Amino acid sequence: MLQCLSCTKSLATHEIHCFDEKDEDILSGIEVVESLDVKILSGWGKFQTAEEMEISRKYEYASDFVPFICKWLCPSPKPSSVVVDVGCGSGYFTKIIAQCMREKGKVVGIDPDRGLIREAEKICEKKQISSIHFKVGNAWQIPLKSDYADLVVSHVVLSNIPRQFDAILEMKRVAKTGGKVAVIDSARGGGQYFPDARLNKLYDQFHIAFGTAIDKEWRQKLDMSSYIENFHFRIPQLFLKAGLADISLNGYLSTFLLCDVRRSTKEMKTYLQARLDLWRKLAGRNRQCAMVGGMKEEEFNELFQRYSCYLKDLITHPRKIRTTPEVNIVSRVIVCGSKKA
Repeated sequence: MLQCLSCTKSLATHEIHCFDEKDEDILSGIEVVESLDVKILSGWGKFQTAEEMEISRKYEYASDFVPFICKWLCPSPKPSSVVVDVGCGSGYFTKIIAQCMREKGKVVGIDPDRGLIREAEKICEKKQISSIHFKVGNAWQIPLKSDYADLVVSHVVLSNIPRQFDAILEMKRVAKTGGKVAVIDSARGGGQYFPDARLNKLYDQFHIAFGTAIDKEWRQKLDMSSYIENFHFRIPQLFLKAGLADISLNGYLSTFLLCDVRRSTKEMKTYLQARLDLWRKLAGRNRQCAMVGGMKEEEFNELFQRYSCYLKDLITHPRKIRTTPEVNIVSRVIVCGSKKA
């Protein structure tokens, strides 16, 4: 079992995990300039907490699909291999990459939100993962030296920020010659389904309202003049424009079924309890975002009660889990390219 690093350095140095002296090559000396966009991005944790990322994405990548991710991104890890995860958030995908590395080399997670970085570190400590290190930084100014990593990857990040092409160029800078750049992002399709028509309608309204609130309170404050629409279609073109070679495009349709026979009732009960606890914990934030996004207060109150009762009923009567066809579908595109000399 891997042992966790227990010491930390000052946030003033942009370090979260403590690096050994031999790891000082990680520090590039690059000054991270906190522009307005960076300051805004550093507040993402307000809209999606680390705990929320971990719970909502728990079943995003099925265990039998992870080997494909590993094959596409880092098929032959070595003890000297280095991977950088840009926009790591809670470290959810960073941990999948570490799994692909098979306890070889190191993984560095980068995120502009210091709070999320702190939470990511705590999660890794709890899981006793020491091969992952975290640094505060952003996609346009990755605080690592050039030609540093064997793989530089971002997971569902670039479609949410402006200047996506600049971010790809920065990822290329950090990749070693002969190394790889990969962007995994959202594609159209998917959604959430509950076997309750009224709950479905209210949940869809909330989802739209929450997105509107993010636009008003977050995205509209960014300089989106260079934002690339339909980004998932454009990634291969942008890779070629950036001078990356050997482009490949893969996809993944993540599917979750609550009554899936491959998962135990006990496992699903634990998962539902985590969802209920989180739903209650985030009630104030969700209500505020719903109101900002145009949802009526009485509609949100009805949603809160109906969804809470839905989860609580399944937890109290776990036999119902086996006959409840709740479905969640998420689609992803996975684009890889190589940095040539």
